[in-house]
Formats: sequence, structure tokens, C-alpha cells
Amino acid sequence: MLVFSACSWDGEYFSRDEPGRVVRSARRSRLWTVAADGTGLTALTTEDIVAEHPQATGDGRWIYFQTEQAGRWRIHRVRPDGSEMMPVVPADPGLSAFGARLSAKGGHFAWTAHDGEKVMTFLSRADGGESTRIAPEAGYIYTASPDANGRQVVFSGPAHGYRLGLAAAPGWERRALAPDLPNAYVPQFMPDGRRILFTCRDGGLYLVKTDGTGLVRLTDRVQVEFFLSEQDQHGSTDVPAIAPDGARVALVRSRPDGPPQVAVVTVATGRVEELAELPGVCGRVKWSPDGAWLGCVCRLGRQVQLWILPAAGGTPWLVAPEMGAVVAFDWIPAA
Repeated sequence: MLVFSACSWDGEYFSRDEPGRVVRSARRSRLWTVAADGTGLTALTTEDIVAEHPQATGDGRWIYFQTEQAGRWRIHRVRPDGSEMMPVVPADPGLSAFGARLSAKGGHFAWTAHDGEKVMTFLSRADGGESTRIAPEAGYIYTASPDANGRQVVFSGPAHGYRLGLAAAPGWERRALAPDLPNAYVPQFMPDGRRILFTCRDGGLYLVKTDGTGLVRLTDRVQVEFFLSEQDQHGSTDVPAIAPDGARVALVRSRPDGPPQVAVVTVATGRVEELAELPGVCGRVKWSPDGAWLGCVCRLGRQVQLWILPAAGGTPWLVAPEMGAVVAFDWIPAA
């Protein structure tokens, strides 16, 4: 099964940066679940809220997602059958919460809050309790991701030129990683917990050890941002996906002779293999829980649709083709 957010908007989607804010098209979005063959389409949320960026826990029992109401963002969770929907953070009604990233074991999640003036990053227990601010002295940080046990958090942000930082319990002070690499994005722990994968604005995919040594550039031409239209100037960061066994990384790679496509790099050797070509610009690639399949979205004109590709190569297929723009999705492991 998969969970995805399908969006719609009036006219052509646009976004642009203005001082202190991002202006974008008003959009409507709902969460849906569907089987990989396109059957069993079921709505998880109603039309009265904006619901986006779903993530399933590793045990398949919860789906976390962002909601927006009255200009404030919240992080909710819900069972895959639509039951027990509840907010988890923030408790403070004056904050907006976004950017949730789950730990591999599902016991914790990192998230970012904005109060209109300053940005703060937290690590919370799965139910939203015991929230701890991460690296409060570090300034404006986000794109944070916890390790499997919720004992370390890696992040970047504008405060240090988007250079990587790592904070660990119990003090949670910032420690610099790869300080010579600015503009580093979406860091995440490898399954071994000793290495961190991240991308850079230069299109490189990198690995570095948690002690700051062993920096390796795995490949290049990595798509850093995904855009919903030609008028989408702000975009959103595209995140490479680590295979369940940690041996491979799926990503979207630019090409000189066509739109960016899904590729897989072998961590041990750096060998890159491009998979079957899709008709438009790809993004949001993710592995299935068994590592046999890859999901991605593909933008062709105004359509942003969900596709599945065999990881070993073969013919891809389209899932839920009439659901609007699929801006984000995740696989739901069997509970």
C-alpha cells in the first residue's frame, strides 16, 4: 500500500520568494491510500483541511502528515485505516510546525517550529511528548533528521550557510560536520548509524561519518529541488532515498538529453544505473519496504502523477492517474 497527498489549485501553480515569506498559489490537498496496482483507493482526510507530506512509520501502524488551518501548520498522525486521527505537535497554538522526519524505529521524530520571528528545531517522542529543543545556540536550523534510536539529530540551515551540524544527547549542542561544504541539504542517517548521507547545491551526493571523517562524494548531477510547474520558483528540496539494506541510494539525476530521471547508486562502488525512462521530470523517489520497487512522481505539463518502477529494471506503471497533482507519498509497510 501507499499513502499520498493529492493537490489541486486554480490556474498554473506558482511560487516566489518575497522578503520574509514565500508567496504561492492557494492549494487544496487530501491524503489517500491505494494499493500498488491502483486498486482500493481510499480517502484518509476530508476536503476542509490541507493535508500534505505523509510519512509511514516502519511498523506500518501510523501515518504522520502536515495540516494547515487558519494559516498555522500542525503535525498530525492517523492510522492507515483512517482512525485515531490526532495532532501531535505543537502544543503551543502560536507556533507553526513543519518538516517532520521520523526515526527508523518510529519512536521519535524531528520537526521545526516557527513563531513568526524565530525558527526552532525539536526532537519529540512519537506521541509528541518530551519535546527537546535541538542545538538552541545554533540559530536558524532545519531539515533535521534523527537516528534510529532518537539519540542523535543531524541538520543544516541558513545560520551556518547550510553546513551540516550534528547534536547528540544529553546536551544537544551543535557539532560541525564537513565544514568546508556549504549548501548541504536533507541529511539523513544510514542504517548503520555511523554515516550520514546528504546532497549539496553543486549536485553532489555525499557520505560523511558521524565523527566528521571519511567524506566521500558518491555521484553528481543529483536533482536538489523539485518544482510543480514552470512558474514554481521556490520549489522544495528533493530527498534521495536509502534502500532498506543500506547498500543503494535512489535519487533523481539530471540528464543532458532529457528530463531528470530516477537512478540508483551503489554505495560501495559509486556505480550509477538509470532506470526506465518516464515521460517527464521525476522527483520524490522512495523505496518499497522490501527494496523491490521504487515509487516516484513525474511531472508532465500540469500533471504530477505517481509511478512505480521495478528496482531491478523493467516497465514502470502509473498509479491513481486521475487524483490531481501528487506532491508527496510514502509506502506503508505491512503492520
